[in-house]
Amino acid sequence: MHVWSTYETLHSLTDAEPFARGINSIQLFHDGERWWILSVYWQAEADGAPIPPEYLPPAD
Repeated sequence: MHVWSTYETLHSLTDAEPFARGINSIQLFHDGERWWILSVYWQAEADGAPIPPEYLPPAD
């Protein structure tokens, strides 16, 4: 299974905006009894590498 997840990093829960965001790519394998993590890759968001809109939560 391939799972995408996004993240944001705050210094404090009271921060108005995160100081960093990014996306994770996680590959999993189920052997019939449990899930195993095969690989994890993360990419921090940057000017030339924004998080794709489809992976962001809906705007309020």
